[in-house]
Amino acid sequence: MPDLTRDELGRHLVATRIAGSVQTPVWDVLRKARLVASGDPDHSFGFSGLNRHSPAEVLDQVRLQFGWSHTEGEPDNGPTWIDPELLLRELDRAAERLRRAVENGERVVFASGHPTGVLSLHQQLCTALRDAGAKVPRPGDGIAFLLDGHRRQVRYVQHVAVLASGANLYHTHSPHPMELVLDQADDLDLVVGDHGWAGAAAERGIDVIGIADINDPALPMAKAEGRAGIVLPMDDNVLPVHYDPVADHLIARLP
Repeated sequence: MPDLTRDELGRHLVATRIAGSVQTPVWDVLRKARLVASGDPDHSFGFSGLNRHSPAEVLDQVRLQFGWSHTEGEPDNGPTWIDPELLLRELDRAAERLRRAVENGERVVFASGHPTGVLSLHQQLCTALRDAGAKVPRPGDGIAFLLDGHRRQVRYVQHVAVLASGANLYHTHSPHPMELVLDQADDLDLVVGDHGWAGAAAERGIDVIGIADINDPALPMAKAEGRAGIVLPMDDNVLPVHYDPVADHLIARLP
């Protein structure tokens, strides 16, 4: 697929529901705001101190970073909204950061807790950065551990770290796998990831490009506090092929 113009990419984001009217219902965004404000560990993505914020403050960042505000009386099961222009602006910032990573030969780790969605986006970016000259190590590859009573493993699939067990890949919010990865990593310059993989890295002060769905406000809250540099506001679980133009848009700006 040829690289789309900015306007064409914006229309693609809306047509595929990566942005615009997204499938996440109102009730879930409101519920997650309360959970993050309570410091719920499964929704804090490894960030400490998020419980200093009220649910209203979390929703205020949803408004600022996603462009959606709750309207009293709107249907709980109705869709929410991600402003495609806000996503395009943050993609521009991500493209610049990835370009610098290549020019400086930086060490970049890619990781995803969403193997049915944005994993393919991470994989395409990872391959492009490796080919362009960035270093893409695989710290902790194969490390095994218990997570919620289940035996799990970090595996790199096309150089992207995921949570695995045998032949299965798992969706996860947990920061624990990334914490184990970071314990074995030499000086990393950048992590590109989502969920707890991104959160755990940012909590340790590592530069992050994170993907955040509208019902996952932990990374946006950390960005508001200056603890996460770039956070892409986008639905993280549409058909993987729909992320291809996003990958093309970012890759086209590499040196």
